[in-house]
Amino acid sequence: MSNDSLQHRLAERVKELTALHRTARLLQGSELGVPDLLARITDFLPAAWQYPEIAGARVSLLGHCAATANFRETPWLQRADFSARAPDPAAPQGGSIEVCYLESRPLADEGPFLIEERHLIDSLADMLRSYLQHHLADAALRAAHDRLEFEVRERTAELQAANRDLEAEIAEHRRARREIERYQRQLRRLASELSLAEERERRAIATDLHDHLGQALAFLRLRLAAFAGNAVFCGFEGSIQELLVLVEQAIRYTRTLTGELSPPVLYELGLGPALEWLGEQAAAKHGWRVTVDVSGLTDPLPQETRVMLFKSAHELLANAAKHAQAASVRIELRRDADACRLEVTDDGIGFAPERVAAAERAEEAGGFGLFSIRERLRGLDGTMEVRSTPGAGARIVLRVPLAPGGEEAP
Repeated sequence: MSNDSLQHRLAERVKELTALHRTARLLQGSELGVPDLLARITDFLPAAWQYPEIAGARVSLLGHCAATANFRETPWLQRADFSARAPDPAAPQGGSIEVCYLESRPLADEGPFLIEERHLIDSLADMLRSYLQHHLADAALRAAHDRLEFEVRERTAELQAANRDLEAEIAEHRRARREIERYQRQLRRLASELSLAEERERRAIATDLHDHLGQALAFLRLRLAAFAGNAVFCGFEGSIQELLVLVEQAIRYTRTLTGELSPPVLYELGLGPALEWLGEQAAAKHGWRVTVDVSGLTDPLPQETRVMLFKSAHELLANAAKHAQAASVRIELRRDADACRLEVTDDGIGFAPERVAAAERAEEAGGFGLFSIRERLRGLDGTMEVRSTPGAGARIVLRVPLAPGGEEAP
């Protein structure tokens, strides 16, 4: 091979390498858009072929096309197609590179084109295919990112709306709860006032029984006794004695009724003596051994507290008589720092406190006695503690807070 031929071949290879190098630089480092990128490539492509003076070029990509001014489809055309995978099948997914000669030239490896020119155009097509694949991947990534951001914004808006609704619902629940608590406090105050009003009415009735009916019966007994002494010789002695017995029974019943309605000892002597009187009545009525210890109370209690504790003790003794089957009962009254404590203990059959609590929640009759005591205590900010196991008796502890200096005389 002559030096001229060798130099010619080397010059051709330099042109081809220059075209590959310039294309690679454009594809890797340029921020040009697709139309401008294709225009730049078509400008220098003809110079890479053997006959650049009669060569034209056209490059198409993603629906865009750029061509030299002299390009036309002639019989002397070399073409390389390329394609890439795209997320959207309807979108353009490939392109082509075309180089034409405007005039006939001697035949070579592929018409007038060299085998090296085929390798060049295929290499350029591979480079554009890689660029296209990256371009489509970047576009898909941006689309996915935009879609994700849109979904995040939508979901965030939904969550914010749901959060606002939830906050409004929570606020409404809190408002309703405060309203219910306010109603509960009002109901407890009303129940306390009704209890005191009932007790005042009971006391008034008991006073009327004692002052009027009791005194009338006592006066009738005196007159009958005097009349019995004068009627010894008249034959009415037996009838008078029967009347005296009936009057005595009426007097005892009146006294018992007066004590049950409103024991005078509670108001005249205080809670301690009233509990002792209640223990005596329970021992006589139920045959229990009753122990009452009120030595721990040294200060007088407010009237509302006295009435509530006395009625609660009466209710607990009634429950013990009904359910406990006890032989002995102990009542203890203590003053603990700033609270008053009342304990009622029995040695009966006991019970399971959780069953009583369940009965209270279910509003069953079996738990109503303790429930009523618990509610009366809540009206005074008090508490009730139930300690019992089946077969081991029961112990009920009531605690009522006392404000310093708030006691009243009995």
